[in-house]
Amino acid sequence: MNPNEPIQVSESTLASARVLFALLVREMATRFGGSWAGYLWALIEPLAFIALLSLAFSQIAHSPPIGRSFPLFYATGYIAFSYYNDIAALTGRSIHVNRPLLSYPVVGPLDTVLARFLLQGLTGLAVAAIVFAGILAVFADQVQIRPLPLMASLALAALLGLGVGLVNCTLFAFSKTWELIYGVIARPLFQVSAVFFTFASMPAYVREVLWWNPIIHLVGLMRAGFYPAYDASHVSHVYVLALTLGLIVAGLAMMRVGSGRLAES
Repeated sequence: MNPNEPIQVSESTLASARVLFALLVREMATRFGGSWAGYLWALIEPLAFIALLSLAFSQIAHSPPIGRSFPLFYATGYIAFSYYNDIAALTGRSIHVNRPLLSYPVVGPLDTVLARFLLQGLTGLAVAAIVFAGILAVFADQVQIRPLPLMASLALAALLGLGVGLVNCTLFAFSKTWELIYGVIARPLFQVSAVFFTFASMPAYVREVLWWNPIIHLVGLMRAGFYPAYDASHVSHVYVLALTLGLIVAGLAMMRVGSGRLAES
């Protein structure tokens, strides 16, 4: 191939890109209402929740489990959890909320999932950056930011959310029962994902069970990116990545097999 030759982009690729961009713009208008108030709420919600956690637990303990800042400690747990959870929740409902669009031949089920994934992924990154920058500016703490664990936590959280969403968007379309079951399963995740505590502070028999929760590893990576003394020896990139890739492959296969029925279900 001559490096001076222009790269040729197929018509189908351009058409897919246009469809994805159109869906992305539609999702932005639907979710945020085309005003700054919608974007502002996406920032206020996590800030308010972190502030509430910090206020409540500061009345119980003199200092957080790590460092000196209650807001930073709870932000490292909440941001890691919510980044995964929001992507999983929104992508899991992609087909349900966009089913009328699937009647158009150019729009596929995967397009609706990717549009929501990109929008929430970028929104979550912006929110995380603003939240952490604000907390570090207002509440001084002895932190040493390490970019690699931070990026790994966010990347794995995004991919895990995409994998769960891909599986659920097909299962939700075919089974209302599974939607109810998943809601029951997902509800207690926040309490058992080390947002309020550290993994090392739990008894050994509890750690053996909690280790299988992939969000524990995401939170561990996030905290390792801020606290140099944090013990992240329990974190397994391989486990989370293998689980994530398995979910993505399974979700894509399920979507491909059921694509003919998704627009009609």
